[in-house]
Amino acid sequence: MSAISSADDGAVRGLLDQMPLCWIVPHASPAAALLMPVVAEGNDGEGPTTLLGHLPLRVPAVEILVREPLASFLFLGPNAYVPPGIVGRDDWAPTWNFASARLTGTVEMDADLTERSVAILTRLMEGEDGWTMGRMGPRADLLLTKIIGFRVKIMESVPYFKLGQDERPSDYARIRRHFANGALGRWMDRLVKRKSE
Repeated sequence: MSAISSADDGAVRGLLDQMPLCWIVPHASPAAALLMPVVAEGNDGEGPTTLLGHLPLRVPAVEILVREPLASFLFLGPNAYVPPGIVGRDDWAPTWNFASARLTGTVEMDADLTERSVAILTRLMEGEDGWTMGRMGPRADLLLTKIIGFRVKIMESVPYFKLGQDERPSDYARIRRHFANGALGRWMDRLVKRKSE
């Protein structure tokens, strides 16, 4: 099985910037898990050091995380089923290529981060000259009262980038051509570059 090493300091940050939507899973109550976007901040040479996000005040996870702040953040990036037909050999087993990461840390709710967390996420998704909450007028203030910002100090980062299955170079090349210039193909290119260094 092939994977980008955790030593690739930009891999986790790159994944989170591409795919900020994640499962937030409170350790004290996994059933309260919910999907929300977060933004990576900082980089200590091995990936982001903190996450910034917001939660709807009405969800159970808020109360749970205030009481017991440990949570995991599960990210799934580009992924696809890889059938034997792509390789052109019946003796080759199908697989699933994917980019993923699990980050674990302590969540600190902070109402002072609410507007900032939304602004940073919006800028990540819209770009510097894109839409901003300021265009909403008074409705923005109303919506901000329904959410709360948070910051996560990351204690553990476990990237898992399965972008191959020990294929022969010719088989890998067929798979790579199949995914052409899509996001999964770009991650496969990154793997090839790492393996050749």
